[in-house]
Amino acid sequence: MGSIAQRVAHHVAELPERSFVATREVDGSRTAVESAFSRAAARGRLTRVRKGLYWKGTHTPFGATPPRIEEVAIELGGPGSGPAGVAAAAWLGLTTQVPSTYLVAVPARTPTPWRRIRFTQRPVGRLLRDLEPSEVAVIEVLRAGVGVLEGGWDRFAEVVIEQAAEGRVRLDVLDVEIADEPHRAARERWSAVRDAHPELMATV
Repeated sequence: MGSIAQRVAHHVAELPERSFVATREVDGSRTAVESAFSRAAARGRLTRVRKGLYWKGTHTPFGATPPRIEEVAIELGGPGSGPAGVAAAAWLGLTTQVPSTYLVAVPARTPTPWRRIRFTQRPVGRLLRDLEPSEVAVIEVLRAGVGVLEGGWDRFAEVVIEQAAEGRVRLDVLDVEIADEPHRAARERWSAVRDAHPELMATV
Protein backbone atom coordinates (compact mmCIF):
# COMPACT_ATOMS: atom_id res chain seq x y z
CA MET A 1 0.00 0.00 0.00
CA GLY A 2 2.95 2.37 0.59
CA SER A 3 3.11 5.28 2.99
CA ILE A 4 0.15 7.58 3.51
CA ALA A 5 2.02 10.31 1.63
CA GLN A 6 2.41 7.95 -1.33
CA ARG A 7 -1.26 6.97 -1.18
CA VAL A 8 -2.31 10.61 -1.17
CA ALA A 9 0.05 11.40 -4.06
CA HIS A 10 -1.28 8.48 -6.09
CA HIS A 11 -4.91 9.36 -5.35
CA VAL A 12 -4.38 12.99 -6.39
CA ALA A 13 -2.48 11.97 -9.53
CA GLU A 14 -5.43 9.83 -10.65
CA LEU A 15 -7.90 12.70 -10.36
CA PRO A 16 -8.82 14.78 -13.40
CA GLU A 17 -7.84 18.44 -13.34
CA ARG A 18 -10.44 20.89 -12.05
CA SER A 19 -11.87 18.51 -9.47
CA PHE A 20 -12.38 18.48 -5.72
CA VAL A 21 -10.88 15.88 -3.42
CA ALA A 22 -11.83 15.17 0.20
CA THR A 23 -9.31 13.84 2.69
CA ARG A 24 -11.82 11.14 3.70
CA GLU A 25 -11.29 9.54 0.29
CA VAL A 26 -7.89 8.22 1.47
CA ASP A 27 -7.74 5.55 4.18
CA GLY A 28 -5.43 5.97 7.13
CA SER A 29 -4.88 8.05 10.23
CA ARG A 30 -6.87 11.27 9.83
CA THR A 31 -3.99 13.31 11.20
CA ALA A 32 -1.47 11.71 8.85
CA VAL A 33 -3.79 12.02 5.83
CA GLU A 34 -4.51 15.68 6.57
CA SER A 35 -0.79 16.35 6.94
CA ALA A 36 -0.06 14.72 3.59
CA PHE A 37 -2.74 16.81 1.89
CA SER A 38 -1.45 19.94 3.60
CA ARG A 39 2.07 19.27 2.32
CA ALA A 40 0.73 18.70 -1.20
CA ALA A 41 -1.03 22.07 -0.99
CA ALA A 42 2.17 23.74 0.23
CA ARG A 43 3.96 22.39 -2.85
CA GLY A 44 1.28 23.90 -5.10
CA ARG A 45 -0.24 20.60 -6.21
CA LEU A 46 -3.55 21.29 -4.46
CA THR A 47 -5.52 24.28 -3.18
CA ARG A 48 -7.04 24.00 0.29
CA VAL A 49 -10.70 25.01 0.25
CA ARG A 50 -11.59 24.27 3.85
CA LYS A 51 -10.77 21.60 6.41
CA GLY A 52 -10.90 18.21 4.71
CA LEU A 53 -11.54 19.57 1.21
CA TYR A 54 -9.01 20.42 -1.51
CA TRP A 55 -9.02 21.36 -5.20
CA LYS A 56 -6.86 20.04 -7.99
CA GLY A 57 -6.55 22.83 -10.53
CA THR A 58 -5.08 23.04 -14.00
CA HIS A 59 -1.34 23.67 -13.95
CA THR A 60 -0.17 26.77 -15.81
CA PRO A 61 3.16 28.63 -15.97
CA PHE A 62 1.71 30.91 -13.28
CA GLY A 63 0.64 28.11 -10.94
CA ALA A 64 -2.48 26.01 -10.49
CA THR A 65 -5.84 27.55 -11.33
CA PRO A 66 -8.14 28.06 -8.31
CA PRO A 67 -11.78 26.93 -8.32
CA ARG A 68 -14.46 29.39 -9.37
CA ILE A 69 -16.80 30.55 -6.62
CA GLU A 70 -19.76 28.71 -8.16
CA GLU A 71 -17.77 25.46 -8.22
CA VAL A 72 -16.96 25.78 -4.53
CA ALA A 73 -20.55 26.76 -3.74
CA ILE A 74 -22.09 23.69 -5.36
CA GLU A 75 -19.44 21.36 -3.90
CA LEU A 76 -20.08 22.64 -0.38
CA GLY A 77 -23.85 22.55 -0.90
CA GLY A 78 -23.76 18.89 -1.87
CA PRO A 79 -26.19 16.79 -3.96
CA GLY A 80 -29.45 18.48 -4.89
CA SER A 81 -28.05 21.97 -4.31
CA GLY A 82 -27.83 24.87 -6.72
CA PRO A 83 -27.53 28.64 -6.99
CA ALA A 84 -30.26 30.90 -5.65
CA GLY A 85 -31.32 34.51 -6.19
CA VAL A 86 -29.15 36.55 -8.55
CA ALA A 87 -26.64 33.68 -8.62
CA ALA A 88 -29.34 31.42 -10.12
CA ALA A 89 -30.07 33.92 -12.88
CA ALA A 90 -26.34 34.31 -13.57
CA TRP A 91 -25.90 30.51 -13.69
CA LEU A 92 -28.52 30.32 -16.45
CA GLY A 93 -27.10 33.32 -18.32
CA LEU A 94 -30.15 35.44 -17.55
CA THR A 95 -28.32 38.37 -15.98
CA THR A 96 -24.96 40.08 -16.15
CA GLN A 97 -25.12 40.97 -12.47
CA VAL A 98 -22.40 39.54 -10.25
CA PRO A 99 -23.74 38.88 -6.75
CA SER A 100 -21.61 40.21 -3.92
CA THR A 101 -22.71 37.18 -1.91
CA TYR A 102 -23.17 33.85 -3.70
CA LEU A 103 -26.35 32.25 -2.36
CA VAL A 104 -26.79 28.47 -2.55
CA ALA A 105 -30.05 26.56 -2.00
CA VAL A 106 -29.44 23.25 -0.22
CA PRO A 107 -32.00 20.46 0.43
CA ALA A 108 -30.52 19.57 3.80
CA ARG A 109 -28.84 21.14 6.79
CA THR A 110 -27.08 24.29 5.67
CA PRO A 111 -23.27 24.21 5.74
CA THR A 112 -21.18 26.84 7.49
CA PRO A 113 -20.78 29.96 5.34
CA TRP A 114 -17.52 30.16 3.37
CA ARG A 115 -16.07 33.51 2.38
CA ARG A 116 -18.64 35.11 0.05
CA ILE A 117 -20.84 31.98 -0.07
CA ARG A 118 -24.00 31.66 2.01
CA PHE A 119 -26.56 28.86 2.15
CA THR A 120 -30.33 28.69 2.45
CA GLN A 121 -32.41 25.59 3.18
CA ARG A 122 -34.91 24.20 0.69
CA PRO A 123 -37.20 21.11 0.45
CA VAL A 124 -35.54 17.69 0.72
CA GLY A 125 -37.36 16.56 -2.44
CA ARG A 126 -34.59 18.22 -4.43
CA LEU A 127 -32.15 15.74 -2.93
CA LEU A 128 -34.48 12.75 -3.33
CA ARG A 129 -35.04 13.64 -7.00
CA ASP A 130 -31.32 14.22 -7.48
CA LEU A 131 -31.78 17.68 -8.99
CA GLU A 132 -28.88 19.11 -10.96
CA PRO A 133 -27.65 22.68 -10.27
CA SER A 134 -29.33 24.01 -13.43
CA GLU A 135 -32.65 22.50 -12.34
CA VAL A 136 -32.31 24.12 -8.95
CA ALA A 137 -31.42 27.41 -10.64
CA VAL A 138 -34.66 27.29 -12.66
CA ILE A 139 -36.74 26.84 -9.52
CA GLU A 140 -34.82 29.52 -7.65
CA VAL A 141 -35.36 32.05 -10.45
CA LEU A 142 -39.08 31.28 -10.24
CA ARG A 143 -38.91 31.93 -6.49
CA ALA A 144 -36.92 35.16 -6.87
CA GLY A 145 -39.14 36.67 -9.53
CA VAL A 146 -38.60 38.90 -12.56
CA GLY A 147 -36.37 41.30 -10.60
CA VAL A 148 -33.35 39.01 -11.08
CA LEU A 149 -33.88 38.66 -14.85
CA GLU A 150 -32.61 40.64 -17.80
CA GLY A 151 -35.02 39.81 -20.61
CA GLY A 152 -38.07 38.80 -18.62
CA TRP A 153 -40.02 35.55 -18.59
CA ASP A 154 -39.94 35.06 -22.36
CA ARG A 155 -36.16 34.84 -22.32
CA PHE A 156 -36.38 32.62 -19.23
CA ALA A 157 -38.58 30.17 -21.15
CA GLU A 158 -36.16 30.13 -24.08
CA VAL A 159 -33.25 29.33 -21.77
CA VAL A 160 -35.14 26.55 -20.02
CA ILE A 161 -35.91 24.96 -23.38
CA GLU A 162 -32.24 25.29 -24.39
CA GLN A 163 -31.14 23.74 -21.12
CA ALA A 164 -33.55 20.85 -21.64
CA ALA A 165 -32.27 20.26 -25.18
CA GLU A 166 -28.71 20.13 -23.83
CA GLY A 167 -29.66 17.63 -21.11
CA ARG A 168 -29.02 19.98 -18.19
CA VAL A 169 -32.68 20.20 -17.21
CA ARG A 170 -35.30 17.43 -17.03
CA LEU A 171 -38.61 19.14 -17.56
CA ASP A 172 -40.68 16.22 -16.30
CA VAL A 173 -38.70 16.18 -13.04
CA LEU A 174 -39.01 19.95 -12.74
CA ASP A 175 -42.77 19.70 -13.12
CA VAL A 176 -43.02 17.23 -10.26
CA GLU A 177 -40.65 19.16 -8.00
CA ILE A 178 -42.33 22.52 -8.63
CA ALA A 179 -45.72 20.97 -7.87
CA ASP A 180 -44.33 20.22 -4.40
CA GLU A 181 -42.65 23.62 -4.08
CA PRO A 182 -43.94 25.41 -0.95
CA HIS A 183 -43.35 28.83 -2.56
CA ARG A 184 -46.75 29.58 -4.12
CA ALA A 185 -45.53 32.39 -6.37
CA ALA A 186 -42.93 30.04 -7.88
CA ARG A 187 -45.65 27.51 -8.72
CA GLU A 188 -47.84 30.20 -10.25
CA ARG A 189 -45.00 31.65 -12.32
CA TRP A 190 -44.08 28.22 -13.70
CA SER A 191 -47.70 27.62 -14.68
CA ALA A 192 -47.89 31.02 -16.39
CA VAL A 193 -44.60 30.49 -18.27
CA ARG A 194 -45.75 27.10 -19.52
CA ASP A 195 -49.15 28.46 -20.59
CA ALA A 196 -47.45 31.27 -22.52
CA HIS A 197 -45.01 28.94 -24.26
CA PRO A 198 -46.65 25.89 -25.87
CA GLU A 199 -43.25 24.79 -27.14
CA LEU A 200 -42.19 24.37 -23.54
CA MET A 201 -45.30 22.31 -22.79
CA ALA A 202 -44.63 20.13 -25.85
CA THR A 203 -41.18 19.17 -24.57
CA VAL A 204 -42.37 17.96 -21.16
